[in-house]
This record gives sequence, C-alpha cells and structure tokens, in this order.
Amino acid sequence: MSEHNCPNRRLTEVSESKLSISRRNFLAGIAVAAGSIGLSGIAQSAEAATKRYKVCSTKDVRVGGAVIFLVKSANIMVLITQPKAGTFRAFNPACTHEGFQVDSVQGGNLVCPVHQAQFDMNNGSVKRGPARRPLKSYTVTRTGTTLYINA
Repeated sequence: MSEHNCPNRRLTEVSESKLSISRRNFLAGIAVAAGSIGLSGIAQSAEAATKRYKVCSTKDVRVGGAVIFLVKSANIMVLITQPKAGTFRAFNPACTHEGFQVDSVQGGNLVCPVHQAQFDMNNGSVKRGPARRPLKSYTVTRTGTTLYINA
C-alpha cells in the first residue's frame, strides 16, 4: 500500500439557506447535463470506431471447425469458428500467452501450436494454460450466407 503526499485541503462550506437552490438539486442538475453530454459523445465515438467487415461465407467454416481469414480491408486476421450448426464466433487468432497463431482444433478447443494453450471455440475462454486471458473476440453477424465482423 503506498502513501500519498497530498496536503489536506479544507473546503469552505456554504449554507443551503444562502443559496436560491439547494446544493443537492444543483449538483443533480450538473450530473444529468454532464452525463447526457458524455454519453452521447461516447456513443458517437464507439459508432465511428466500429466498422462492419465481410469475412467469408458460412460454407467456408465446417461445424466443429475453425478457419483463419485475412480481412484485407481492416488489415486484421480473424479466426471464425462454428461450434454448432449455425452458430458462428470470431476471434483474434493470436494466443494471449505469447502471440503465436492458434492454428488447430482439438476436442472443441482452439490450440496454440507452440505451448499448447487451449481456448474454448465457443467463447474464447482459456481451457488450458499457459495462457491466462481469453482470446479477443469480435461480434459476428450473418446476412444470408455471408459472415461479417464488427471491429
């Protein structure tokens, strides 16, 4: 536990009776105004940062399998899995242990070839170390037989 060397500061109190509106109501109004401004800004930033990219056809990934695709327009590698018929998931294929590319499926798990870390093909969670963090996931959407990710 570290100590902070901050001097104690004394705040001057203002009596509520001297104000035309209570401190509580004033602060609540400020909080509402700041919150609405902040939330709209965050939503706009998130929308601008997220784009939809075409990855592949549903036929390209067999049930129980996984395939890595290069999404040229986003300049990223994406690992698409189909853990059960009609369910598709997308992950960054870089193992969270040392960044080697996860490249095979064994018993429903995605496997890193270097240190044998395993990840659940449905949600990217670690099933066996040495990795400690799940694979980064992307949202997958399906339009007809085409799969897209949001990145």
